[in-house]
Order: sequence, then structure tokens, then C-alpha cells
Amino acid sequence: MAELKRREGLRFPARPSLPAPGPGPAALPLSRVKLIMKSCPDVSSINQDALFLTAKATELFVQHLATCAYKSSCSEKKELTYNDLADCVENSETFQFLADILPKKILASEYLKMLEEEKEGGGRGDEEGDDENEEDDEEEEDDEEDDENES
Repeated sequence: MAELKRREGLRFPARPSLPAPGPGPAALPLSRVKLIMKSCPDVSSINQDALFLTAKATELFVQHLATCAYKSSCSEKKELTYNDLADCVENSETFQFLADILPKKILASEYLKMLEEEKEGGGRGDEEGDDENEEDDEEEEDDEEDDENES
């Protein structure tokens, strides 16, 4: 039973102290999370509860990403690599928004080969707007020829 306190002759139950939020302290340094949050021009002040919840949500998100990446890695190793994370992002619809942040690594030679294929027309489709791009390309080529002739 809650302990009773006396105040001006009245007896009332003591207010129970609030438990610490969440199952434990945040693993991320709150000062760093606050600094990142303050970098947004729309944020003027940050409530301590909002700061803690943001840090905890970030921690849980990273934990979920790491767990999914580890499960999908299909190996018995005890380490998680960048490639595991990139594969998880590429194959999971949930993490698709991270595709630009965690792209799959490719060799420079593969990238150059992809660029060459795009130049040769492998990257162009029959979508609308391609005619406009071709006209722009032709105009640029004409401008380059004019510049060379003037030299």
C-alpha cells in the first residue's frame, strides 16, 4: 500500500515515482541526438521526453535493420557487413527508402561498363520524353561542333 504523507493535517497517498521510460537507458548519446535534432531549422526547443523517445526509436530501428540484415545474410558468421545491410535494403520493401544511403557496392570496372552500355543506348527506353532528350543531345552536339570550328 502506498505510504501516506501528512500535509497540513491532511492525509493523502504519496505520489508513486514514475518509472524510468522504456526498458532501459538509451544506447545513443542523448547529446548527439539533440545536436542532430537541433540541426533542423524548424526545431527551436526539444523536450527531454521527446529527446529520449527519439533516441530510443532510433536505437530500435537500427536494431531491427541489423536483425533483418543478419537473418537474410544466409551465413553462419558472427559479423554483419556493409554488404549484408545493402542486400537487406535492396530486398526489403520496408527499408527501400534507404536505397540511396546504403547502395550495393560495385567495382569501378562494373560501373564504367554500365555507363558505356547507357551511352550505347542500353539505358534508353521508348518512354515519352526521350524524343526531347534526343533533340537536346543533337543541339549540344551541334554546339560542340560549332565551338570546334571556331577554334
